[in-house]
Amino acid sequence: MPNSSAPLLALMLCCLSALAMAQGYEQLYSDYRGSLYQIRLIEKSSNSKSGLGSGFQISADGLVATNYHVVAQAVSDPDKYTLEYLSTDGTKGALTLLDIDVVNDLALLRQDKPGKEYLQLAEDAPKKGETIVSLGNPLDLGMTLIPGTYNGIAGGSFYDRIHFAGSINPGMSGGPAINTAGQVVGINVATAGNQVSFLVPVDKLSTLLKHFHQREGQLDLKAVTYQQLLENQKRIIHSILQADWQRRALGEAKVVGEIVPAIKCWGNSQESDDSPIKRIDKGCTGQDVVFLSDDFNTGRVEYEFFWLEAEDLLPARFYAEYEQQMSTFYPGNSAGEEDVTNFRCRQAFTSQPRNGNDRVSKPERGRKPLITRTSYCVRRYKDFPDLYDIFFLSLSVDQKNRALVSHFTLSGFTRESADAFFEKFTSEIQWL
Repeated sequence: MPNSSAPLLALMLCCLSALAMAQGYEQLYSDYRGSLYQIRLIEKSSNSKSGLGSGFQISADGLVATNYHVVAQAVSDPDKYTLEYLSTDGTKGALTLLDIDVVNDLALLRQDKPGKEYLQLAEDAPKKGETIVSLGNPLDLGMTLIPGTYNGIAGGSFYDRIHFAGSINPGMSGGPAINTAGQVVGINVATAGNQVSFLVPVDKLSTLLKHFHQREGQLDLKAVTYQQLLENQKRIIHSILQADWQRRALGEAKVVGEIVPAIKCWGNSQESDDSPIKRIDKGCTGQDVVFLSDDFNTGRVEYEFFWLEAEDLLPARFYAEYEQQMSTFYPGNSAGEEDVTNFRCRQAFTSQPRNGNDRVSKPERGRKPLITRTSYCVRRYKDFPDLYDIFFLSLSVDQKNRALVSHFTLSGFTRESADAFFEKFTSEIQWL
């Protein structure tokens, strides 16, 4: 006779486990809700909310942590915006900005009237697969608890981010992610949807807190941002130049592939009866940028290549077609006229040696250099005068029905860093 008690026992155990878990989450929320705050960006003229985020108290004297992007407008335009907090019990108060880390998207503030409860920062990272809980105020719906899985530091970025398998939603930015002991292990920062979200590791907040306690006098936000951006671009360019650059075939050329894990490449080809030109694209870009304001970001590295070819097309028609396709290039990062100067460009015709290989017959080796038309454009950051956006474009011009287009954008780099990248980048491109 079949034993029916085993499935029933398993079902009961499953229900008990789910109940215990739900009670555990309920207890976590109850224990730590007093440390959580909605961070409000207030437009002074209308005395109304202009933006929302989350934050959490981390000391008895009222220090509050959040994301930099939550408070960025109050930093860039303090005459127009101010900051306030709203507690879970409805208490409101003013916030004063104390310190920032724009690279890791963190800000440190102080309440005018400190709350009674605050969270401890964890000293050790969770183990992969461990359950952690994200807290925040999604879509202005009230404080919410989101359980998920800690998956370690996400790969493929210039910036350390924890991969959190849970749903962080707008309004939760700046809220804490805690372990089951109630210690902060990360700060909500972004989501890619489908249970893929990202946290700033708590050690970045610990470093910011240490910087705040060590410094003296009033914080010069512009000077702090400038120094952080300088150090960030130096770190990125060093990692790129020290890497082993691998070439990849593209049409009849070899171009640069994924230089470092933080840069990802994608490819595509376009060929149709509507266009006489076949085009093969290869685009590579860093996965993250540094947020400075809603319409200004920096720290971007991207490069692209386009191989174009046509059969039975007059050279003049070929040039006209491919220059039209390439006429819409623009820098990879966003910036407004209040942030940067206009681009100043230097154009020239240059020659590059051709590189023969086993596919090229001996009589063809030693061919004339490849002639390219290049444009090297630079715009300066108005608040950070030693940092620039660099836009480079190169188009081959000496082939009747073949063309290679190369482009790169560097945003927020020094002239020295950009020159070093340019020399390396152009030397790696080969025609077969």
